[in-house]
Amino acid sequence: MGQEAKGYRMKIKAGALQNHLEKGIPPLILIVGPEEFLRREAIEYIRDAIGQDAAEVERRSHKSPTESDLVELFDDLRTPSLFGGSRVVIAEPGEKWISANPTAWTTIAEEQWTAGHLIVVAESLDGRTKAAKALSKTALWIQVEKPFHRPPPWKPQARPWEHDLNRWIVSRARSQQLKIDPPTAHLLQMRIGTRLADLASILERLATVLRAGNKSQITTELIEEHTPSGEESTLFEVVDSLFLGDRAKALRHVRELLSRGSVDSNGSRTTDPTALLLQCLGIALTRARQIRSWHEIAHTGQNEEEIAKAIGVARPFIPRIQQQVRATPPPAVERLLDRLLRADCDLKGGAGPNATELLERIAAGV
Repeated sequence: MGQEAKGYRMKIKAGALQNHLEKGIPPLILIVGPEEFLRREAIEYIRDAIGQDAAEVERRSHKSPTESDLVELFDDLRTPSLFGGSRVVIAEPGEKWISANPTAWTTIAEEQWTAGHLIVVAESLDGRTKAAKALSKTALWIQVEKPFHRPPPWKPQARPWEHDLNRWIVSRARSQQLKIDPPTAHLLQMRIGTRLADLASILERLATVLRAGNKSQITTELIEEHTPSGEESTLFEVVDSLFLGDRAKALRHVRELLSRGSVDSNGSRTTDPTALLLQCLGIALTRARQIRSWHEIAHTGQNEEEIAKAIGVARPFIPRIQQQVRATPPPAVERLLDRLLRADCDLKGGAGPNATELLERIAAGV
């Protein structure tokens, strides 16, 4: 794909993009991953790197592009811009564009063109396909994963801020010439949540406040002054606290959920108590049955990996569930199961406590 593409036959993470673009901008770029904020930011970095050479920026957004759309896309890339400079075409969703004719993409991956740059943006792309393999050999593949917001499950003793999202917050603040230590970054995450766009926005706001006073340190007091009180809790945190026997923490998480709602994997937030209760029951019942099965199988002499496989727990999560197994002996598991099933019946029966009360009762052990 021409001299510009040399050194780009590789995958990189989004955080390495700015430094990598100093080598030059290749004609073909893939931005792949579930985190929309990082995908959009990567596009902006690329456009800034192209700079004034980008005479035109065109977006080709089609839910179901056809082969004729694909032919038109490729023809445009081969056609010099009427206004001079480099044509930049952004095609999304990339997975749909590629599936329109995978064979055509294996061909275009081997072509050379000098008229512009093609940025293919996809939420996911199966790297095992022939088209993806061909593209990965000649394109810059930027992987944009959502930073995990909890310590890894194989490190149950890790401090609450020892995870990728906390490191992203610290790094993001540093990029704005701000200072924030990991515990304070954890407080920011607890108050704002895990959406990168929200976190980036509050960091910009704090930067404005600090610069006005010629300061750079983000403090606990500053965060408490400029963010909502309380924590941004998740249903998984409720369930983890429940099976660790920490009722106070579980109840606190429940009340935060009822106040702020829960964000699902698609970024949609729900504050409906009934929906939250149903989701919580689903997660908690599954966990209770896994822990009960662990206790039962443990008596057969199988090792922890064999037990985990038998009950459907992935290997990295073994340390976490072991903690919960120790904190929830068989009688406690049965009491929890009874409480969860009663709450499910009460909700579906439509009589007695409402969803909010039922969630609080589950957390409080009533």
